[in-house]
Formats: sequence, C-alpha cells, structure tokens
Amino acid sequence: MSISTEILNFAIDKQRFSRKALLDNFDNVPKKSLEQQLYRLLKNKRLERVEQGVYRLPVSVFAVSDELKQIFQLLKNKFPFADFCIWSSDVLMPFMHHIPNLNYIYIDVENDVAESAFNFLKGNQSKAVFFRPTNEEYYRYIVGKQVIIVRNLVSESPLQIIENVKVPRLEKVLVDIAGDVEFDFLQGAEITYFYRNVLERNEINKRKLLRYASRRGRRTEVEQLYDNAL
Repeated sequence: MSISTEILNFAIDKQRFSRKALLDNFDNVPKKSLEQQLYRLLKNKRLERVEQGVYRLPVSVFAVSDELKQIFQLLKNKFPFADFCIWSSDVLMPFMHHIPNLNYIYIDVENDVAESAFNFLKGNQSKAVFFRPTNEEYYRYIVGKQVIIVRNLVSESPLQIIENVKVPRLEKVLVDIAGDVEFDFLQGAEITYFYRNVLERNEINKRKLLRYASRRGRRTEVEQLYDNAL
C-alpha cells in the first residue's frame, strides 16, 4: 500500500488530524517522504487544511482537483457539444472500510462520442487510458495502476456541476458500483458498509437513485442495498 493511501486511511479513521499526530503514527516512514505525500494530497485536493497544521478529508466528496479540471476542459474544447462527466476514485475512499490502492479517473461520455474521446485522450495523456475494460482487462492491466477509464454515459444520469466541472451525483455512484467491473473491489460486506456510510452522511434522493438504477437494469439490487443500509 502506498504512503498516500495510508495517509488517507489515517484521515478516514481520525476525521481530522494534526501534522504531529500523522508523524507520530508513521514513525517508521522517513519524515521527508511523509511530508512530501501530505503536500501532494493537499495540492491535489484529496485532503484539506482546517487550520495551521490540522487536516481532514474534503467536506465535499466531489472536490475537483487541478488534474480533473484540466482533463475536463481539454475534452470540452475538443467535444463542445458532447455530454460527459469526470470523477476520481477519491470519491469512494471516505465511505470504505478497507481501502485498496486506487488512483483511477473515470470519464463517462455519451455513446456517440465515447470512442472518439477515448482515442483523443490516448494521444493527450501520460496515463494509460482504457475504454470500457472487460473483467480480464481490469485485473490484468488496471488494478494498482494510475489510469483513466472511459465509460459510456447512460442518458439521464444524475449529474451536477462543481467548480465548472460536471461530476456525478452520489445517486449515480451508488448505482454504478453495484455492477460495473471497475468497482469489483466493492463486493459483499464492503458494498453494504459503503451504502450505509453514504446514506448516514449524505442526503440521497431515492427517486433519482431508483430511476437511474432502472435505466441500468439493476433496480432490484440497488433497492435491496439501500433498504439494508437503513
């Protein structure tokens, strides 16, 4: 597990923490390495500073990093009339119990231009880019890597605008994780734990949730997960 992932795990456990508490907890990690990772997490908005020397996970789970903004604008300039949203695996972390080494960017693009967007990104990004990966591709080429995953955007997906960037609503995330291969690490007790945490900490529109679940053909499963988490 990377140092940054361990720091995020620590943040989830403590809710908020001081720089001293972080250094004391990871006394086996060189201080310089720990501070470098802390700085990167702050710069990428995976953590936020509450006050001098005190940090926490972002209040908004959809905090938009500079990298997401840049990719979103790149796609918007190339495909000005296409509908798409962008988000990262960071959204999942505050609600998980066991956190794997995740560093994925998800880009959901309407069907007509999804493959074109994939080809465009392949030539404009340093990270590996995958288009609708199969289960075999996911486990062979993606797990543990820093990658961009291009997926098809289902019409009428629950979306929102944050910092001029279109991102999904949590209703969409809850439905997507219930069956898409990119979220295979969320299974069994872990997905139940995830649903429970999301519902306890956020206002979820059940009508939007189930409407989107119906469009994805997984209403029964999502409704059961929702009811079990209450």
